[in-house]
Amino acid sequence: MTDRTLADFDLTGRRALVTGGGDGLGRQMTEALLDAGAAVVICGRRPEPLERTAAELADRGDVTAVRADVTVPSDVDSLVTAAGDVDILVNNAGLAHRAPWPQVESAEWRRIMTLNVESPFWLFQRLVPGMVDRGWGRVVNVASIYGIVAGDPGRYPGIGLDIASYFASKHALIGLTKFLAVQVASTGVTVNALCPGMFPSPANDDALQPEVIAALNAGTPMGRLGGDRELRSALLFLTAPASSFVTGQSVVVDGGWTSW
Repeated sequence: MTDRTLADFDLTGRRALVTGGGDGLGRQMTEALLDAGAAVVICGRRPEPLERTAAELADRGDVTAVRADVTVPSDVDSLVTAAGDVDILVNNAGLAHRAPWPQVESAEWRRIMTLNVESPFWLFQRLVPGMVDRGWGRVVNVASIYGIVAGDPGRYPGIGLDIASYFASKHALIGLTKFLAVQVASTGVTVNALCPGMFPSPANDDALQPEVIAALNAGTPMGRLGGDRELRSALLFLTAPASSFVTGQSVVVDGGWTSW
């Protein structure tokens, strides 16, 4: 690989913000950005995983932890101030709420929609104008294959897929990604969605019982779940100079799940 090709993936001198960057897929993304040379700010509601991740990754680059709940406007304002001039925004924070659809309450529905859809938009509003002024920026909204397909409850024996607000929010996030990408397409800022399939993470540890893992493996052409490094390349492509002509897209990393 030539030096010029490597430069297309070099993030030296860039500053990134990863929401929910303290554990799970967020930590995997934080590591990837650090390894590519970016300084990374990570945020989350719980200080313990943030501080632990910042300490453990300190020898890999410039990583700063900021406790913030991105569903609280005042926390968002404080986070934006602490993060400074951000070149790369990775909207990774997200949750699902499990309940049969006839029993979903409005308060829970709004909580999920605020975190999964509104907070990425709030951060876009606050951080992207600076990217536009500087003529370069990358926004990656972490959606899901469940922003593309409806899902098969048979892949979740014993627990099902009663996460209506999650499905709705991830479909909405992909729609928002396309809309925002068009708004800033001529400015040097790209906006894309990253859509993982099933990856083990602390958020779904309880659900990943042996019978569920077996069903998920059987429903994936590659026959397995994603590994702890397998989102890195897709994220780095979407955040790097190499992706300057890619915007408004949904990049799926799912072992072939959505091909069946």
